[in-house]
Amino acid sequence: MLEKMSTKAMSHDFDALLEQIDREAKEQGPQAVAELHALQVKYRMLNQIIQARRALQLTQKDLAQRAGLGQAEVSKIERGRKSPTLDTYSRLAAALDLEVPRLARRRHPRKAA
Repeated sequence: MLEKMSTKAMSHDFDALLEQIDREAKEQGPQAVAELHALQVKYRMLNQIIQARRALQLTQKDLAQRAGLGQAEVSKIERGRKSPTLDTYSRLAAALDLEVPRLARRRHPRKAA
């Protein structure tokens, strides 16, 4: 039970942090909002790749072989240590039978300002 409470508290803390980051970007102006949005898209895409790999029960090495990449490169991409090119994203998406537009799509529609 303590574990469930701790996870719930962490989730709330994380949501609060994301809201704070969003507020700060808005305070800094349109360029900061655009940069934040770009990062959000990037990490949604990375998350989709990771989730698809896991759902297919592939190792990073398996995915790398399917995509024609090195395992170390896949690891760096998944950890956010390397920003893949569009070509690399496309290779990963194809290896996982994902379509690139699906990777970039938001989970929830953005609220009108």
